[in-house]
Amino acid sequence: MEAIIESGMTFGPYPQGQCFYIEQSDCYSRVQEGVQMAEFLLLRQQEQGPTMWVVEAKSSCPREFDSYMDEIRVKLTNAFMLGVAACLGRHTAAKDELPETFKNLALKTTSFRFVLVIKGVPDYHLEVLQNALGAVLKPVIKTWAMPPTSVMVLNETSAQRHGLILPAAGAAP
Repeated sequence: MEAIIESGMTFGPYPQGQCFYIEQSDCYSRVQEGVQMAEFLLLRQQEQGPTMWVVEAKSSCPREFDSYMDEIRVKLTNAFMLGVAACLGRHTAAKDELPETFKNLALKTTSFRFVLVIKGVPDYHLEVLQNALGAVLKPVIKTWAMPPTSVMVLNETSAQRHGLILPAAGAAP
């Protein structure tokens, strides 16, 4: 899998079969009109089993806070629904492009995490942004019986710690 460059950050590269670049997929191109989409889905093995991370990247903090959060909610929710539908085989375009690890995913026991990565946001803003995103995603979190920890807002530094993005070129390791 090639690295994904979004919003001035380099995500990945990830191990073979662990990433589905949903925003650039044929599956999404067939439903694209009127459907906003997050960047990619990332499959991570964690202690409790597989977790599908739904990742959206932004290059800056919000100016219009409510509309910004609503846009993020829509993109993350759409990517989650399209990803699950693709895993269930409901989209024929996904048959050839969805990695086998996603096709073979036991959705009943899979955890999900909605992740927003914002370039340049200071650490002290992360909690406010996390709470706001958690609030707008609350209906999805509750109806899918997910824990509140299923929502994460990260900056570049925290995204690096989580292994999502590479350090900027020339940055100290």
